[in-house]
This record gives sequence, C-alpha cells and structure tokens, in this order.
Amino acid sequence: MPLTATALRLRHLRIERNLSQQDVANYLGITRTAYNKYENGFSQPTTRTVKKLAELFCVSTDFILGADTPDIKQQAMDVSTEKQIKKYLSLNENSRYIVDSLVNKLYQDERTSTSI
Repeated sequence: MPLTATALRLRHLRIERNLSQQDVANYLGITRTAYNKYENGFSQPTTRTVKKLAELFCVSTDFILGADTPDIKQQAMDVSTEKQIKKYLSLNENSRYIVDSLVNKLYQDERTSTSI
C-alpha cells in the first residue's frame, strides 16, 4: 500500500519533534496501534484528529493532509522517502536502533558543523 502524503508527513513531524507514536497517541486520546495506522497509510485521521495533530505539530491542517500541492521535485522526494521508510519498517528492532543511532549522529554532526 503506497504511503499517503498524510502518512509521510505525520511520521516526519513526529520524528522531527522526538516524539514516540505512544506520545502522539496519548495526546490524541487513541491507542498507539490506531495512530500507527495513520503513519502507515492504513487509515486516515478524522477531521477532529487532523486539527489536533496540526495543533500538536504547529502546522496547518492543509500541510498534514498534503493539500499544499507539492511541485514535481517534492513529489519525487516523497516517492524516494516512501521507499526508504518501507525499507526501514521492514527491519527488525535491533537494525532500526542502529539506523536511528546513525541518523541521529549524522544529524548532530551536520548541525554542529553548520553552526560553526
């Protein structure tokens, strides 16, 4: 099942803010499994839920829903990102930990080198 713009954006926003799926689910008053289905494109959040997510992540509801029509370059990036996310999701817990650690280290290194 192809990931929707909403699914990709929710995952990105959550990770960017260092929140777990459980953190977001608790904020929404739903189970982690229900929230996980939003991030994996198996279900779409209700209008009320989208509004709460927009408040949590400080973005517009249009952004979460993908209604801010992306240009061709953005669409290509979304396809590439979707492929990488699918690979990541297929990894076991230990492998995900290694990937997360590497990404966090690279991110910190880049932030440090650009602030010098």
